[in-house]
This record gives sequence, C-alpha cells and structure tokens, in this order.
Amino acid sequence: MTDLLPISKSHPTAWLMLLASSFAVTDTTAGQNIPTASYFALDTMAPESSWAIRFEQRSSHFDERYDDRGHLSPLGSSFNNLNLDASMFPALAALGPGASLGTTRFDHKTDNRISILTIGYGLTPDLTVGAIIPYGVTQSRVNFNVDGGNVGFNPAFNANQPIGAGNFPFAPAGGGIPTMGAAGVQNILTNPAFGYQYKALKDTRNEGFSDPTLGVLWRAMKSPGESLILGLGLRMGLAKKQDPDNLLDTPLGDGSTDIRTRAEYFYDLGANFDLRLLADYNWQFSDKARMRIPATSQGLALASSKQKLERDLGDYYEADIELGYRWTNWRFATTWHRFEKKSDDYSSRFGTDTSALEVYTDRRADQYRISATWSGVQAWQQGKLPLPVIVKLEFQDTYGGRNFVDVQDIYLQVITLFK
Repeated sequence: MTDLLPISKSHPTAWLMLLASSFAVTDTTAGQNIPTASYFALDTMAPESSWAIRFEQRSSHFDERYDDRGHLSPLGSSFNNLNLDASMFPALAALGPGASLGTTRFDHKTDNRISILTIGYGLTPDLTVGAIIPYGVTQSRVNFNVDGGNVGFNPAFNANQPIGAGNFPFAPAGGGIPTMGAAGVQNILTNPAFGYQYKALKDTRNEGFSDPTLGVLWRAMKSPGESLILGLGLRMGLAKKQDPDNLLDTPLGDGSTDIRTRAEYFYDLGANFDLRLLADYNWQFSDKARMRIPATSQGLALASSKQKLERDLGDYYEADIELGYRWTNWRFATTWHRFEKKSDDYSSRFGTDTSALEVYTDRRADQYRISATWSGVQAWQQGKLPLPVIVKLEFQDTYGGRNFVDVQDIYLQVITLFK
C-alpha cells in the first residue's frame, strides 16, 4: 500500500508535540528536536485527529521489454519482422507454401503520466486510515508498415458474402493486382469479413481513474531509533480491463480487487544515516474478464473466440531496501526495489483450452531509485512558508527483469500538513 503520510496541527508547537509523541528518533542535522522520519515524511503515520495530503506526479517511458529469459528486446518485437504467411493467416495456404502478405516493420513506445492523491487521517497516535486515488494518462505510439509480399486482394472478392472457394479474398500479386501493403493488412485485421475484427494498429490514448485503495496503518513497535508499521488495504478493481479488440491497449489498472499487506521498518543508524525496509504482498481476487482465446499455435485470435473467462491474476510482492543520508533540511537516498508476480490463471465455463493466455504472465523487475527530499518544516517554523511542505524528487530505473518492460520513472511528491 502506498505510504500514508504524517499530518500536522495548524499551530507549530502543538504540531511538533504530536510528532514527538508519534516517533522518538531525532534529527540533529536539522537543528531541531523533531523525529527524523516525520521531518522527512518517512514514518507514514498521522498524528491523532489530523490530516495530511500527498500529491504525487509520476512520468514514465518505455520502448523495450525483458523477455522470459531476461533479455532485452524492442517493445514491439513480437509484431516486427514478422512474415505474414499461412502461419499467421491460414487461408493463404490455398495459394501455396510461399504465399505471404509481406514482412512487417513495427515500432512501439509508451509514455505514462500518473497522478496519485493520498489522504491520511489519524484515528489514534498509532492508527492511521487513508485512501489512495490514482488518475492516469497512457499514450502508445506506433509505426506500422508491411514490405514485400506476393499476395494481394482478389478484385472479385465480395466482402458481404462468406469466404469460400468461389469467393476467395486473396490472389497472387501481379497482372494489375498490387501487393497487400500496410493498408491491406489493416483491412484484414479490422474488416468483419475476415473474422478478426481488431481495432486498427495506431496510436492510442487512455485516460481516467485507476484502481483506488482504502487502508489502515498500525504502529506495532516504536522505540528510540526505530519503528515497525504494519498495513492492511483493499484495492478496489474499478479500472477498465484490457480491451480484447485492441492489440495495443495499455489499461490504467488491471481492474482486479486485491488485499494488500505491508510491513515497513525504519532504523536510525547514527552519523546522519538511516535504513528503511519495506515489504508489500498483494493477494489478487479472482474475477471475470472478456478475452479472446488464441489456439496454442495461432498467431491472432478470431473475434469468435471471445469469451467471458474466470480470471485469477497472479499474486505479487514488492520489497525495498533504502539507505538514506541527512544533511540540514535535505535527505538523499538510494533504494533497491524488487517486484515479482506469479502466473495468471484463466478458465472457461465451456472447457476451452486457455493455456495460451497464461504463458509469460509471471513477471519480475529489478530496479533502483535515487532521491532527494527537502523538508520545509524549519522554514514553516520561521514563518517563511504558510504551511509545512515536504518535497521529494525521485528517479527510478529498471536494470533487470522477466516479462517486464524496461521502464524509467520520475516521481515528484509534494506533502502538505494540516488539521
């Protein structure tokens, strides 16, 4: 569960007393008898009867992904340099073993912008409730072309009649029949006469709310220099699921309802250094999703294969090991992050083989982050700011993985505190 943040009273003295009662570590580098974790918004707990708001803006980009063996390849590699022969379009077998619509050239890249509003409220000094509300924009850009080929459209084909020996859609190119080209292949993918009925391969944009979370945090242990916080949350699967008719759809969330658990440990190492450990395990509930079911050897699934399936996305965990260093009102940190997810499971009430949907759905990402945090608590005390504000800038990069995109992220967080 994303961190719920410390929150303050409007009067400086009362606010500092609440912080001191909620966490016992002090930060001598800032010249203030204020808890280190609270001074830099690390302790995730809200003082009693107070509020906090954190706004986070994430920007990410990826155009490569790690395959099942952990090797990097372009994001659109599964559609690039693809021979569109009978293995992709079985009807071409009637024109002989060398019949082909051509070879694809495909380039794909994705940019995401995600805004996350986190609201926390302190029920007691050791119990915080909160909500996480994400809103996102995802944009996929593609370039699609088809070169060569020796097959074109049969000019006598009637798209309003069933395909058969007397109404065959393809013919050898030449003699006035041009090769297929990208426009022709797009027609095959989208025209109902051919049975695929996909949306055209083009730039796509999705915008809207992702799956929100409601949660609670409990401080299970505190002592001078360390704390342990446990969390439990419910993420509600409200985001729109992946569109089975769009080969390039990038949904804003998986639409699955999850139980999220969290353990967060903070320890002051002395000499202005600190250690933060985090573990987050997510159980994903089974639900239903409408999907196409490709045969094991089939390149593209027909529109007629769509079914409403029982879906159970694989459970996953995330873990952080973070080392921080504090200097006056600044904290610099480096973090190792691991994400790992189990395989998905699908089942059909008609007994259809869904194994092709489950292949390569286990995922792993190894990432690192570097961050700089500035605390405006002291400036607020001195009357230089109207509210206590903490600002954090973080960069994250992926250096290894399996069935996961090679994503780079930039995070900007702004935290403000009030009663």
